Amino acid sequence: MDIKVKDYMERQPGNPRVEETDQFYLWIALRLAKLWDESPWLRDLDDGVRRDVVLAVTGYYQDVVADGGLWRSFTRLHGERHGRPLPHYERGEDYVDYELNRDDVRYVIWWTIAGEKGAQALDPQDQELAALSTAFYMLLDEEYEAAPVPRQLCIASEVDLDNPQDAQRIYDYAYWLYWRSFLLRPSSQAVMERAMPQAHAIIARAGESDARPLLLELNERLMSNEPAGPIPLTTAQWLRLIVDDQLP
Repeated sequence: MDIKVKDYMERQPGNPRVEETDQFYLWIALRLAKLWDESPWLRDLDDGVRRDVVLAVTGYYQDVVADGGLWRSFTRLHGERHGRPLPHYERGEDYVDYELNRDDVRYVIWWTIAGEKGAQALDPQDQELAALSTAFYMLLDEEYEAAPVPRQLCIASEVDLDNPQDAQRIYDYAYWLYWRSFLLRPSSQAVMERAMPQAHAIIARAGESDARPLLLELNERLMSNEPAGPIPLTTAQWLRLIVDDQLP
């Protein structure tokens, strides 16, 4: 499996700006990829799916290290609604809220594969999934205490959703959140697939050179109106949940 710098950077909220911590987390992604290449688990998946899984697990790791709020908001909301932090998995005795957890890693792997291949493609209790997630978790845990904080994910303490001066940063973060983040991307890609006929119609009508602003407008409409995530919420609801720490 080949993971390029470009692959990693496309999943970062500050892309194309390079942060001091990016070298570390790219190194983590490359180590996860190498570990998987040398393992026997879930090897029937094509390299594109496996690459997405590695980058999603890396994104989850960054969010947990930074306490960026996305994973915390999801698990807290799921706990409020269903009595446990994750779909499919009961809370184990060693589970620590908002920290690195083996079952969190397992869920992120499953959720990413489900987004690529359909929710029925892999049993959440699959033993190869459990083995791979344990191996990933052990690698991440080795570096957890020394992992640097990726400040680009720490938006919750730095913006006010109602302050016009923060509007551009909020929009940039919202775009990343919906289309690029490890938690929403698996479902937002399905939204994009459903919108492809509209995109093709726009290009046919306007021509490739004039279609760009119209396609951007389509993206913004989808971001605003189409729920995404393992708990389907609009981008505005996710932002409010992360930044204001409020249940929608």
